[in-house]
Amino acid sequence: MASEERRNAGFAAGLLLGAALGAGLALLLTSRVDREARQRLRERGTQLRERARERAEEVAARARARAEEFRDRARETVEDLREKAEELLRRGREGLGSEEGSSLDD
Repeated sequence: MASEERRNAGFAAGLLLGAALGAGLALLLTSRVDREARQRLRERGTQLRERARERAEEVAARARARAEEFRDRARETVEDLREKAEELLRRGREGLGSEEGSSLDD
């Protein structure tokens, strides 16, 4: 009977030891997996942040270029309109001058 009790006690001790080792191993592996997962998430976050920054810089550069093009076209348009207005004004003055001369002759 004593031998059976020792076997049962040994079995129970082995069972408890196995359970404790299994739980400890699970904690270690889970901690390692969690650390690795956090590290991967951190790296991915860094990559995404960098890509977002690069993309924002590209968009800003394109926007600046478009704004510059728009400004240049606006300047050209204003200059063209100014030249046309000056030409019309000149023609109008010339037309008035020739009409004044012809009415004096009448």
